[in-house]
Amino acid sequence: MLQANTIWRVALGFFIISAVFGLLLRLLFFQPITGLNYQYLLHTHSHIILLGWIFNALMAGVHFMLFQNKVKKKFSILFLFFQLAVLGMMFTFPFQGYATLSIIFSTLHIILSYLWVVWVWRESKRLPDLVRKSLRAGLVYLAISTIGPFSLGPIIALIGPGSDEYFMAIYFYLHFLYNGAFFFILFGLFFWLLFKLNVSINVIAVQRFLWLMNIGCVLGIMLSALWMTPPTVIYIIGGIAGIAQLVGLGYLVKMLKEVWPTFKLKIGNTAKVVFCLVFLGFILKILLQAISAVPSVATLGYEVRNYVIAYLHLVFLGIISPFLFAWFNSVELFPMRSVIRKLGLILFWIGFVFTEVILVFQNQWAIGANYYQLLFGFSVLLLVGIMLLAIRTFR
Repeated sequence: MLQANTIWRVALGFFIISAVFGLLLRLLFFQPITGLNYQYLLHTHSHIILLGWIFNALMAGVHFMLFQNKVKKKFSILFLFFQLAVLGMMFTFPFQGYATLSIIFSTLHIILSYLWVVWVWRESKRLPDLVRKSLRAGLVYLAISTIGPFSLGPIIALIGPGSDEYFMAIYFYLHFLYNGAFFFILFGLFFWLLFKLNVSINVIAVQRFLWLMNIGCVLGIMLSALWMTPPTVIYIIGGIAGIAQLVGLGYLVKMLKEVWPTFKLKIGNTAKVVFCLVFLGFILKILLQAISAVPSVATLGYEVRNYVIAYLHLVFLGIISPFLFAWFNSVELFPMRSVIRKLGLILFWIGFVFTEVILVFQNQWAIGANYYQLLFGFSVLLLVGIMLLAIRTFR
C-alpha cells in the first residue's frame, strides 16, 4: 500500500520542479529564450508549487496523521490520478497556457479534491477534537475555493477575460485555497503534533484562535477586492477581518508561550529554529493582512507588483514550506540531522530572505541594472537548497 513518505517524496520532487520553473522565470527577464512564453511558464510554476508541492505535502501529512505510514489501498488510486492531473498541467501549461487540455487537467484535480475531501472528512472522526475541527475547516475551504475556477467560464462568456469579475474569481480561489485550506490544515498538523508529543494545550485559547481565524478567513475575501476601490463598507469588513486575525494571533501566541518550554525539548534543535522562523513569518503575514485594509496601503500593494510577489513568497516559501520541513522532521519522515540537509536549509533561507529583500526594496536601494541578475542568483540558492534538502529522501 502507498505510504505517507512516498507521497512526501513525490511532493518534494514537484517542489524541485517548481523551483526550476521559478528560476527560468527569473532568467527570462534578462535572457529571453525564443519559444518560451513567460505567462505560460508563470501558470505552470504557480500550479506546480500549489498543487504538486504544497497540496501533495499536506496530503502526506494528513494521511500520516490518520494512518501513520500506511494508507488504504483505494487512496493509492486517487493519489495516482492526482499526480496524473499535476503532470498533465506541467506538460500543457508551458505550451498553451489556459487552453482545452490544461483546463481539463485542472478540472480533473478539482474533481479529485472533492473525493479526497469526503474521504478525509469521514476518516477524521478518529482525530482529537481540535485537530479534527482545524482539518475539517481546511477541507470546507478547499471545496469553497473551487467556486473561483468554475466561475471563470461563465464570466468569460458573459463579461469577458480581463474584467474585474475575472480577476476576483482568481483571487477568490487563491484566498480560500491558501488562507483557508492550506493554513487550517497546517493548524491541524501542528495541534496533532503537540498531542503526539504529549504537550499540554490551552484548549480555550486554541478554540478562540480557530474561531477568530475562521471569521478572518471568511470576511478576509474582502481584502482581495480592495484593488477595485470598492464602497467604504468593503474596507470596513476587510478591517474587521484583519482585527479578528490579530486578536486570534494573540491567543495563538498565548498558547505557544505556554507549550514552548515543553515542545522545544521534544523536537530537534534544527526543527526548533525552523518553527521559530515560521511563527515569526506567520506573525508578519497577519500584520500585513491587517494593514492592507487601510486604503492607501491596499492601493500600494496592488500597484507595486513586487509587493504581491514578495507576500506570496512569504506565505509559500517563508511559512508553509519550512513548516512542512520541520513537521516532517518531527515525525521522523524527514530528519534534518545530516550536514547536507542542514546546508540545504541554510541556502534555502538565504535565498528566500535575499529575494524578499530585493523584491521589497528594489526602488529604495541602488540595485539598478543588476536587479534581475541578483534575483536570479539568489533564486539559484533557493533551488540548490531545496535539492540538498531533498536529495537524501530519494535514496
